[in-house]
Amino acid sequence: MNEDSAVHGILLFRPLPRQLDEQAVRMLVNPAKDVDGMSPVNSAKVFAGDRTAFAPCTPEAVMEVLAHYGVDLTGKRVTIVGRSMVVGRPLAMLMLQRNATVTICHTRTKDLPGTCRGAEILVAAAGKARMVTADFVAPGATVIDVGINVDEHGNLCGDVDYDAVAPIAAAITPVPGGIGAVTSSVLAGHVLRAAKEQTCPAMFSDERGGSR
Repeated sequence: MNEDSAVHGILLFRPLPRQLDEQAVRMLVNPAKDVDGMSPVNSAKVFAGDRTAFAPCTPEAVMEVLAHYGVDLTGKRVTIVGRSMVVGRPLAMLMLQRNATVTICHTRTKDLPGTCRGAEILVAAAGKARMVTADFVAPGATVIDVGINVDEHGNLCGDVDYDAVAPIAAAITPVPGGIGAVTSSVLAGHVLRAAKEQTCPAMFSDERGGSR
């Protein structure tokens, strides 16, 4: 697929079968076709603030939603619950590029509810169903739910207890129908961009002579 000119994007579905080493596979994918930002090359670019990177789709979807609704991140206190390389860490880097003040925490953070209550923007990306309850959220906060879980009744739900948090928050994204839907659109955009860059690279050179 790396060498096939008819293939413009490669997306790895995880978790992989146990016999496959995810780290080794990530190293194999051509960064120019890495439309979900899993290659170490794209990860390094995201952390360096290089706009030529393909960022992971879900963090970029969070940024798109905030931008769409005119949420200015400059100086805002942002808390991200989740430290994975899929969402938490790259999202922190993207928000830092927009001048947010970012705290990353996780399920082992001491006084997690208290830490989260200090946030003006709270992002839940821990992968634990409805773990973010009303006592995690300050009145008027913006709450972004990245989690995708299945509850005891077989229904999709997020990391946020939506019914408990919605009356407190100024804005909140639902699950389903929130960040997941935007993520799919971001992925489609990445594939289109990858196809254009691979077929017409001269159109995407920037002032530094690199591709964008």
